[in-house]
Amino acid sequence: MNSSSAWTRGAALTIDTSNLLTEEHRRERWLQAALEMTRLLLGDVDRREALRVVTGKLREVSGADYAAIVSDEPIYPEDTVVFEAVDGLGLEWYEGTPVPKQGLTAEVIRTGAKVVSQDITHEEGYDPPVQVAEALSALGLGMYLPLVAAGRMFGALIVGWRRGSPHERVAAEEAPLVEMFAGHAALALQQVQARLLVMEDRERIATDLHDSVIDRLFAIASHLYGVACKITRTDIQQQMHEAIDELDEATRQIRTAIFALRHESEAEARAMETPSGQILEEIDAARNTFGFTPRLVVHGPLDRPMPARVQRELVRAVREALANAAAHATPTTVEVNVDMTPRGVALVVTDDSHLMEHSTLHGALVRVHTRAASLGGACTVRPRRPTGTILEWRVPLAS
Repeated sequence: MNSSSAWTRGAALTIDTSNLLTEEHRRERWLQAALEMTRLLLGDVDRREALRVVTGKLREVSGADYAAIVSDEPIYPEDTVVFEAVDGLGLEWYEGTPVPKQGLTAEVIRTGAKVVSQDITHEEGYDPPVQVAEALSALGLGMYLPLVAAGRMFGALIVGWRRGSPHERVAAEEAPLVEMFAGHAALALQQVQARLLVMEDRERIATDLHDSVIDRLFAIASHLYGVACKITRTDIQQQMHEAIDELDEATRQIRTAIFALRHESEAEARAMETPSGQILEEIDAARNTFGFTPRLVVHGPLDRPMPARVQRELVRAVREALANAAAHATPTTVEVNVDMTPRGVALVVTDDSHLMEHSTLHGALVRVHTRAASLGGACTVRPRRPTGTILEWRVPLAS
């Protein structure tokens, strides 16, 4: 073997090796982009944001001049698709536009087969919406890829490069990688869709629990509270108040379940366990009983750190005060004032009910006072002029 032929074979081997390394590098780049896209999609994003992530990441890694996702969902008419995400060529304004299911888009959705063409605008069956046809006429290489996951067709991913673009030649060789990216996108979008459906179900269940069960329990507790105030036998009155306490505990547990259903992250759940969040829940629960929402007035930093027992008793005092107002008459206004200072927390609940015979501590309010006293505070009830009741509850924070 002469040196010339040996050098030729060596050079060819070097080129082949270089090509393999380049191809491997490109594949790694696409895989990395697909992983980044998947990680973003599995975060807290809504459907439209998720689709924009796909088109944006695809253009970034491929050098494409245009990318769009056309959605084919059961909620649309059978002959209609929607451009849900559009990126490039100044066509972003077209997002959210419903169009007839036609041309290559319809073919890809119907067959699940991709279409790749070096001259997409002259491909048989190419029939873009007239509103964007002129802008898309600049495309040379184009691809229509099905978005399919778990046997479900989500729609089509459309990507294109300007005729003569420096990325066009490389992109033609990377068609299998674009197809791989589309597969990753479909799987990630399936997860997004599934998560959104779960969240919708959770919100529906939470709403049903809140609007039906919580309101009903509050109404029953208010009724029992009023009945207990009229009972003279101590043993029966005690049993009634124990039943009311059981209802309060059931209400608390249901609210905890609602928090878990509505707030996926621990941070959100913790936020709803703040004093302001819990007091707002009590006021909201009383809305249906009163027929209006009691007014809340807060002075000072209510959500500042406070002993857990003080917070628990503050919320319980709000609940008992609202139940007290609802049990004796039907007021037209109820106001809840909470005053937070470095020294302590004060609650004043006023109503304009016309029955004033219960302007003393009784029933559950006696226990509210007892628990407040154990914290160094007190609870009192007095008449409001000309009509109504004023309940005051105060507890120091140094206890």
